[in-house]
Amino acid sequence: MKDEKYSRYEFLRKMGFQGGALMAVLASCTHDGDAVLDSLIVNKNGEKVAALDSTNKSGTPAATSGSGSGTSTGGTTSGGTTSGGTTSTTLPVGKVATADLAKVSNPLVKLDLTLSSSSALANTGGYITVNNAIVIGRTAAGDYVAASNLCTHEPKRRVIFNKTEYFCTDHGARFSLTGANLNTVARSPLTVYKTANDGKTLIVYA
Repeated sequence: MKDEKYSRYEFLRKMGFQGGALMAVLASCTHDGDAVLDSLIVNKNGEKVAALDSTNKSGTPAATSGSGSGTSTGGTTSGGTTSGGTTSTTLPVGKVATADLAKVSNPLVKLDLTLSSSSALANTGGYITVNNAIVIGRTAAGDYVAASNLCTHEPKRRVIFNKTEYFCTDHGARFSLTGANLNTVARSPLTVYKTANDGKTLIVYA
């Protein structure tokens, strides 16, 4: 098939066809059984210098000289191949440096532990409720824990911190510090949050 198309091309060139007219006539001269016509690349002297075989069903691109190969990680390029990378930031948990608190954008709560309104958290087992939505407690290990005060048994904000667990004062639903159900009163786990502090400021985030 290629030899036939080449002879048409040479014939039409000798007949005076060139440029777009040559390509149009050449394309119109295909047989009904032809699937695809090879595209021609012609240099300034009218010589065919390459053919792009669009009938290549293998999906393998045509080889070119000087091509590079390689891999990349983290969004950097090596050997000519680039793949996008993602950068992950480890969010602070527990007692951290003050600068690390800034890694959390839009915390649910930002609490000044030096204020009298936070004084209950200075004691083991102490807790406070913030914005009538989040209960924050102090464990025996000195850690701060936080959870939604909305009970999953009935949508009532009655959950408190009870030394080693969360407890709903309305119907007695109990939840672990990870939010798991400790009895059968509520069927769904409690929503809990992460906390981080530098000793003076406490943040709560999802």
